[in-house]
Amino acid sequence: MHEVVRIASDLIAIPSINPMGSGASGAIYSERNLALYLRETLRHWDVDAELSGRDPAHPNLVAHIDRGLPETVVLEAHMDTVSHLEMDIDPFDPRVHDGKLYGRGSCDTKGSMATYLAAISAVLKGNRPLRRNVIFATVHDEEYSFAGIRELVATNALRGATFAIVGEPTSLRIIHAHKGICRFRLHTRGTAAHAAMPWLGDSAIYRMADVLRDLRQHADQLREHVHPDLGPATFNVGRISGGLAVNIVPPHASIEVDRRLLPGESYSSVIEELRNVLRAHEEYIVIDPPLMASPGFYIPPDSLPCLALSEAMQSIGLKAELETAHYGTDASFLDAAGIPTVVYGPGDIRLAHTRAEHIAIADLEQATQTLIELIS
Repeated sequence: MHEVVRIASDLIAIPSINPMGSGASGAIYSERNLALYLRETLRHWDVDAELSGRDPAHPNLVAHIDRGLPETVVLEAHMDTVSHLEMDIDPFDPRVHDGKLYGRGSCDTKGSMATYLAAISAVLKGNRPLRRNVIFATVHDEEYSFAGIRELVATNALRGATFAIVGEPTSLRIIHAHKGICRFRLHTRGTAAHAAMPWLGDSAIYRMADVLRDLRQHADQLREHVHPDLGPATFNVGRISGGLAVNIVPPHASIEVDRRLLPGESYSSVIEELRNVLRAHEEYIVIDPPLMASPGFYIPPDSLPCLALSEAMQSIGLKAELETAHYGTDASFLDAAGIPTVVYGPGDIRLAHTRAEHIAIADLEQATQTLIELIS
């Protein structure tokens, strides 16, 4: 068994489920055991790794391999996974079948993490000289709120970084730009009354209907706001709720919004734009602080991380393909912190979060070899 498959299997067997704001707790809903495994593995190779963060159950981990070289690459991935419930396979019993490794997190993103470790191991055990210093970083809570990467960039742990790779299932393609995300709730206020005398009240649901009419028009107008590589910004109302009972005029109603951001946009700019759209309704609407906010990012195809990763791929006979993506990743925060970043890793994004999540072993092996070439 190739070492990267063994490492990936070890990682899959350690649950690290994101509770997604549900309040669920316990070992399986924590990244701590996974972080401890990573720290112990690195220490076997004489690489010191430190856990950090406000919550011991949800730490980040950072390790430095510093040889005093001119360039330093950050190899970053998130430790948390989505839920293990209702899967068609045993989520934490990694199995190899037909050239694929099955298990929760195999694709998103323990596969990427395993390629980092396997590449570092190969270089250190083979006594190969590094061509770049390495910062190995893993973070908590990417799936729900990007809390881990926010904590990481707020520290000095990444000082001196020249560029970064964020591990995600990109099918071994180099993602040099993607949209950002902001999610928030919007509420309308009304006045409760008996349903037999609705004229005594003010329906928050009817108010919301007026708001939704204007929001749909706004969503259509956003199609004209097009980035040359990423396409249009998008606006989606994904959830709606309201009222107390069928025989009460509803005093409140709420929607939950997902807005995909283009580079240069932010939650603040989106809300300012939205308030102008909804000015006629401003006396009875409330917009909450964001549930999630991450900026879009873009770096040119001829930037250092694109060229360095392309060179490494080509050196082992792989075609380097640059693409953009509509989803969000930790790359937004690294780029915003001034670290040029690309997203790259083994696995197919279409298999992430699925009931039989898996990753091609050939992807794991090729990504590992690419990373060996990148750092040595």
